[in-house]
Amino acid sequence: MSEPTDTSPPRVTRGAERPTRSLGIGLPYFASLPPDVYRSRLVDFVEVTPETISREQGKKGRAAITLVPDQLERAQKTCAGLPMVVHGVELSIGSAHGWNSAYLDMLDTFQSTWSFIWHSEHLGFQTVLDDEGTSVEVGVPLPLPATEEAMRVVAERCTAIRCRYGVPFLLENPAYYVTGLPADPELRDDAGLMCAITEHSECYQLLDLHNVYCNAVNHQLDPRAIIKRMPLDRVVEIHVAGGSWHNGIYMDAHDGRVPDVVWELLDYTLPRTPNIAGVVFELLEEHALRLGVDGVAAELTRASEIWRRWGLSEAA
Repeated sequence: MSEPTDTSPPRVTRGAERPTRSLGIGLPYFASLPPDVYRSRLVDFVEVTPETISREQGKKGRAAITLVPDQLERAQKTCAGLPMVVHGVELSIGSAHGWNSAYLDMLDTFQSTWSFIWHSEHLGFQTVLDDEGTSVEVGVPLPLPATEEAMRVVAERCTAIRCRYGVPFLLENPAYYVTGLPADPELRDDAGLMCAITEHSECYQLLDLHNVYCNAVNHQLDPRAIIKRMPLDRVVEIHVAGGSWHNGIYMDAHDGRVPDVVWELLDYTLPRTPNIAGVVFELLEEHALRLGVDGVAAELTRASEIWRRWGLSEAA
């Protein structure tokens, strides 16, 4: 699929109608967790990152991402009966030279095999062009400048992706560890950029509350003030997670239990998101194993309690 043309994106009128049905509490798919975790009453839906059941094939910069059939089959069997959403990590939607077409080609195949209710990606970029014009990974996701130019590029790509898959597409607000990024006065920061993207595209938001907390801690900000400036009527999914300190920086490490302050932010945010459809306890697979089944269950239980406190349910 060719890149969208470089024209101004249309202004989209926001509606009050929920873009998808409410699901409840979700957990990422991990092959190493016992399948019974996904068959318990604690998990209402599963979030799959297709790259974790894929392999790259081909030369550097031109590699294809190919699903591994037996891993895909195992994931489908483990999660049978659960609604499924996708959370990608390799699209690099904000790269100036273009997104990762190999990821979308893989997602085309994935959707034809296992349909998803919505899918999400990160607002940022992780590939650049080297001196030979080859797209290379920079190693970590990087935040975009809050500029009109960046907004227009991402907004148009969001609309193209929404048309390509026919289900809601969500962008996740990033955690960032650098300051002094370029910003237009009317956008100001990542919250302003997210608002503008959702206003000018068919995009919704995945509101990562742990990312909000990371930014608040590292940059001396008020997390509730950040949340208030997000496009809360466009929030479909929320992530909660744990983190840790490294060399004086609080990292979005996905390495354990959710801090109490993030649970408080969830309690604060849920009644302000009229189109919320699900909350996911996010962590990395190696840390899920370390936390153990009981630890994972405890976090899912707490998320469910807050979800129900606000009158939300799977049938909402």
